[in-house]
Amino acid sequence: MTKVTTDNEADFVDLYATTGNNTACDGADRGIGGVLEESKLELLGTQIPWYAHPNEQGRDIQAQQVATPIETVINR
Repeated sequence: MTKVTTDNEADFVDLYATTGNNTACDGADRGIGGVLEESKLELLGTQIPWYAHPNEQGRDIQAQQVATPIETVINR
């Protein structure tokens, strides 16, 4: 976790450090959904593509990175 101090203190978790190399082009290991890769979200009965947004694997990678910092902030 990188701490950023401004007029109002803020904590910043650098997700790019762990997910920056995990792109939509990384095959089955990708954490970013491809432009036309269907997600599990539906709108009016149609599945919505990820549109280069974190897919389930990317979501899990990011959640692992922020869980401890969130607990730290909550327990201050």
